[in-house]
Amino acid sequence: MDRHFIGHWALGMAFGVAAGAVACAPRSDSGGCAEDLDCARGDYCDTTARQCVAADLDTTATESPAEATFTDKIVPFHRGEICLPMEVQSGAGMPVLMRPCVHPCLAVSSFEFRHDFECVGSSCDALALMWMIASSDGTAGCPADAFGAFDQSQCVYDTEVEFTLATETSNGPIRGSMRLEVPFLSNADMAQIAANPEDHDTIEQLVHQYPEDDGRVPDGRSISILSSHPAPPTSCRDGACPCFPIGF
Repeated sequence: MDRHFIGHWALGMAFGVAAGAVACAPRSDSGGCAEDLDCARGDYCDTTARQCVAADLDTTATESPAEATFTDKIVPFHRGEICLPMEVQSGAGMPVLMRPCVHPCLAVSSFEFRHDFECVGSSCDALALMWMIASSDGTAGCPADAFGAFDQSQCVYDTEVEFTLATETSNGPIRGSMRLEVPFLSNADMAQIAANPEDHDTIEQLVHQYPEDDGRVPDGRSISILSSHPAPPTSCRDGACPCFPIGF
């Protein structure tokens, strides 16, 4: 297994770009458990019975109800769009553009971002994590569903981040597939991650709480990475890559 951690990460202002993040592959259930990571995604370990049990956590909102007024709250990428090529030449840098859907009551001041992947043979799994620092905007404050499934027509896409994902490891260029996920995480989860972004074990545990969701994977499928594919564009801006909804 080759696990590739991006060593650099950056704080970006709302008008800038940040790069950085993290990925992990879920462990398989082997008939009995000692900890949550022994279970499938979305399950937890009942250590008394040594059985995996569905957690049934709510993934429709990152915080519910939202506070009416707040300052400098950490807000994860819940819904939005991601743009990237789905066929990439092995060894070439793959551009990824992310635009979170933000409720108009939020004033975003900055954001941070991290990404990572790991490969087992020719199959790779990647995670992209993004969080914003936001305050309630104006005197009216935020409605209860500001971090939930508010009407898509209200989405504000002013915060944009683009980064380049490597398609090679210490063993050379990847030739296979990569499943890129923008995982669901609550405001509280992301605040814990933001406090120590280098704590990969905590990130894995928090992501593992929630079941895998193809709606949080671009086009619901893996990216094909082969030598025969054309080199990707250097940027996905200006319509250079297809875009896919996340979380709607």
